Formats: sequence, structure tokens, C-alpha cells
Amino acid sequence: MRIDSSAPLWRILRVVVPLAILGLLWVFADGQEIASQLRRADPKWLLAALAVCHAQTLLCAYRWRLTAGRLGQHLPGRIAVREYYLAQFLNQTVPGGVAGDVARAVRVRGDDMARSGAAVAIERISGQLGMLAILLVALPLAMMEGLLPARLGMLPFVLGIGIALALPLALRFAPRRLHQMRDHVRVGVVDIWPLQSVLGLAIAGCNILSFAFCAAAIGIALSPLAAAALVPLILVAMLIPASVAGWGFREGAAALLLPLAGAGAQGAIATSVAFGAMILLAALPGVFLLRRPQGFRAAG
Repeated sequence: MRIDSSAPLWRILRVVVPLAILGLLWVFADGQEIASQLRRADPKWLLAALAVCHAQTLLCAYRWRLTAGRLGQHLPGRIAVREYYLAQFLNQTVPGGVAGDVARAVRVRGDDMARSGAAVAIERISGQLGMLAILLVALPLAMMEGLLPARLGMLPFVLGIGIALALPLALRFAPRRLHQMRDHVRVGVVDIWPLQSVLGLAIAGCNILSFAFCAAAIGIALSPLAAAALVPLILVAMLIPASVAGWGFREGAAALLLPLAGAGAQGAIATSVAFGAMILLAALPGVFLLRRPQGFRAAG
């Protein structure tokens, strides 16, 4: 049976389920120790993580502007940055994790909502591909170096290869209504893949670096290779729509995965909480845009 994501019960579950997970982690992983580690966190590392989060937002705004421009949508840089901060704030505070992306597509739509929506969708998907690329390289290397146990297996690698192979076929044989999106992907990604790739890797690297800085603040020393292999797997949990900005699911994934690199469960959860706090703080400039009734009407 298809779940109506707009149903009140589903919206309630998006808040209750993450809170329940956090409550269980607090009880079974010694919440007092988690709180103690958070209180002792090194503020210098946290500030570094916050700075990286801001850098990531600026890079994302530039990638969005680049993609929109390739699709024929004029989007000034200051508008892209402003709307991206608003989108980040909404994604961090509204259940589901995509409200901000829908908002920025609508607020700059001009007279072509399809093109505006395509620019936002392509920008988000290319970001996930950057994270996937890092994971597919780092995870096998980390296992071969003995930094991570072989029992993690090659499932993420196999899934990534399958997605990479299936996506071109899906676009080729898509129904007619998706052909326009296929053309958008060709123009916005394939035709400029070197620049899109560099941006995707840089933005994914910012995510990983910010998480690693939060780990350092808690006192966990993650090697660069271990961070590149584990952080993408942890952050995948943030894509689960049954939450608010991934809270609960991200902490559970951290408690399961970071101990494989020698961290304690309490430190892993404290790291994830610190990371969640930093990305929320980095999104706070978006608060000042909430009362703006509409955004920039981009010209085609």
C-alpha cells in the first residue's frame, strides 16, 4: 500500500521515530557520558567544522547557479547564495529533508517551473554522486589497508557500480515525459562533467571534513582514508525521509560504523550530534529570509 507522505500520521512519525532512536541510544549507550564528551568538545575544531559547512553552502550555491545557467535560467550569484541558505535552514528544520529544495525551485522559477525544478534536482543528485564516488574509492582501499574490517563487504561498491550502469540505460529508455529531464542532464551535467565532477568531489569532501573535525573535537582521530570510507555511509542515513535532517538515523549509523575505526560508541554518537549542531548553525542565516514572500524571478 502506498503511504501518503502528506498524511498527519506520517508527519508525526517523522518526528517521533528519530526521537525514539535518540532516546534508545541515550539509554543503551550511556547518555551521561555522551553529554560529558559534548561538554568537553574542543571549540577550535567545532569552529573549523562550522567554517567548512559555510564553505560547502557557498560551493553548492555556485553549482546550482552553474547548472541553472546551463539550462538557460539566469540566476545571480547573491540570489543563489541567499536562496541556498534558506533552503538549508528549511531542510534542517522541516521533516522530510527536501522542503528547502522545493522552496528554492519555486522561489526562483520565473515563468518556467520545469526548468527551475530540473536545475535543483540535478544539483542535488550530482552532490550525491560526488559522495558516492569518494565512497567507492575509499572503502575498498581502507579494507585493503586493514583500517576497516573486511566484513563490511563490497555491497556499497556493487550498488554504486549498478547505479552507475543503470542510470544511462534508464535515461535512454525512459518514457517520453522523462526525455526532457534526460536532455537537461546532458546539458547540465554531461556536457560539463569535468567542472561538475570537481564541484561534486569538493562539496562531498567538505561534508566529510566537517564530520572529521567534529570527531577531532570529541577526541576521535579518524585517518583521512577511514573518514572517506565511513562518513559517506553514515551520512546516507540522513537521506531517510522518516526524520528531520537525519537526526536519530545518523546517530545510529555513527554508533554502528565509527567503532570499526576504533571509536567508542559514546564518542561516535557525540560526534554525530556535534556535526548535526554545526550544520544547523551554518544554516541559521536562512532564518532571516523566512519572511520574504517570494524569491528572485529568474529570467529564462
